[in-house]
Amino acid sequence: MTAKVKKQYAIVGVGYTPQGRIPGRTSLSFHLEASANAIADAGLRASDIDGFISYRYFPASSSETALTPNHVAHALGLSPTYISQDAN
Repeated sequence: MTAKVKKQYAIVGVGYTPQGRIPGRTSLSFHLEASANAIADAGLRASDIDGFISYRYFPASSSETALTPNHVAHALGLSPTYISQDAN
């Protein structure tokens, strides 16, 4: 069966951040930097984003609050209609 996709698009950008234990950095700061870099890489503005999927590989440190895709999207100034999180 072939699925018909009409008027549905995904524009993907890639954002990198430094890796490892970096003094003064929080999990949120890494997510914000990577997301901002990915948005710029895709040639988009925050107002262009209608969906947000976050991947969390490293757990937040004990001094941080829960880091959810909603938290990251809000900190980026996004108002997506679709939010999801993937983790391993």
